[in-house]
Amino acid sequence: MDDTYYLPNTEPSFINYPVLRDEQANIEAIVTYAERAYSALYDYNEAIYDRVDINTDELEQYIDLCRRTCNALGTSDRVPHDVLIELRSILAELYKLRQLAADTEIIGEPDEIEEDEGI
Repeated sequence: MDDTYYLPNTEPSFINYPVLRDEQANIEAIVTYAERAYSALYDYNEAIYDRVDINTDELEQYIDLCRRTCNALGTSDRVPHDVLIELRSILAELYKLRQLAADTEIIGEPDEIEEDEGI
């Protein structure tokens, strides 16, 4: 979250976006967990370890926390867009990790598609 889409005098702050004060602890927890997860993936990809060591229960908890936090930021009176975009990209990566942990290419049951239906 180093880059910002705002000019220096309009960066997200507690004054401009009170929702950041309410969600600060959750945002910090999500970012810290994401860094740990990315580190585990990096270690695996660099052949430092032979497996990705991520607790799936903890992963689900952080997915839920990230979804709740994104919802709180996205429905606030003044939306801090650059923080929300970053959290949503973290959420997308956590979903990918969940899919990898499930060891499947499809999450859920696919719907039956009739031949005359378009995409």
